[in-house]
Amino acid sequence: MVEKEESASLSDGAIVIGTYDGGLLGFSAIDGVQKFGYAPHTGCVKTLHCSQAGRLASGGTDHMVRLFNLSRGVELGELQEHQDTVTCLKFVGASTLITASEDGQVCIWQCANWDLLLKFRAHKVAVTCLAVHPSGRLMASAGKDKGVRLWDLMRGTSAADLSTADVVEALEWSPSGEHLAVLSAVELILVNSQTDAVATYREPGSAGIMRVTLSAAMFLTDTAVLLGDGRGALRIMGCAKEGGDVVEICQVSPGSARGRVKAMSRAGDMFALGTSTGSVEVWQVATSAWGTRAAQTSDFSQLRVVDTGARLTCLTMWRSSAASIEAAEESNEVAGTTESIRKKKRRKGAKV
Repeated sequence: MVEKEESASLSDGAIVIGTYDGGLLGFSAIDGVQKFGYAPHTGCVKTLHCSQAGRLASGGTDHMVRLFNLSRGVELGELQEHQDTVTCLKFVGASTLITASEDGQVCIWQCANWDLLLKFRAHKVAVTCLAVHPSGRLMASAGKDKGVRLWDLMRGTSAADLSTADVVEALEWSPSGEHLAVLSAVELILVNSQTDAVATYREPGSAGIMRVTLSAAMFLTDTAVLLGDGRGALRIMGCAKEGGDVVEICQVSPGSARGRVKAMSRAGDMFALGTSTGSVEVWQVATSAWGTRAAQTSDFSQLRVVDTGARLTCLTMWRSSAASIEAAEESNEVAGTTESIRKKKRRKGAKV
């Protein structure tokens, strides 16, 4: 990793953004100071995710998955199994990485030695996003076929399907795993995984030339979703009642010069969002009282705004935990080296 300060290590926590020109920029989560910036990809960076132990993975149009250790400030290597753009990826705990691509393929990797455990075609077209259930046993994937599929990760088999009217651009499970948020440009759907009840919110201004698009969504609690749109507005959404519509609970911040909200990531009581203007905003939220009352605008405070000067495509946030890093090291979660990882190019996994 190319150092900007004395050390590129981000052991105090990090916000990392990907850019259209293949770059990764890393900022301290504490003060917003840029710690590193370089271009590991030869094409656009499409997706980023960080594990609790500070391991970062990035995927891009160069078909590559690049791996880094943020707590140590080092690059670990690359994975080259995909034959098309890597569109989304997620770490599952400390042991597993899941990657997906434009050709519909999903790969499941073991982090200890980067063996390819399983490879299967999740969709006949591009996978647009994926989300892993908190149990680690179930995964939701969405494709350009306007379908959402649930997968049994223990077997690599499809468990259920959901059809949508539009292409789904974001998926996320609630912290308990009870709800799945399904977001398209015009609609937010909350699916109750226990009762199969479906609640929806459709943007009133979603029709016509001047339509407002929904662009990012993230759970803050099991029942409250932070929603960002093309105007830059931030709102808290929730279900009015079981099986009812999704409604706006409160407005966090009105649309402004921030531009379209492109990406969100949460770490504890803080979250970061990246915008089409290239700025990164860091917020703090107090959710402790939401069990007895609804969310309020006063529960949110903006800590800082970082102008990256970059054409931002994606974002991830990580706050360090000494316990999680130590546990990962003891279990060899960070044992991979650049040389051993690169040996995993073009390995064949089981196909379903």
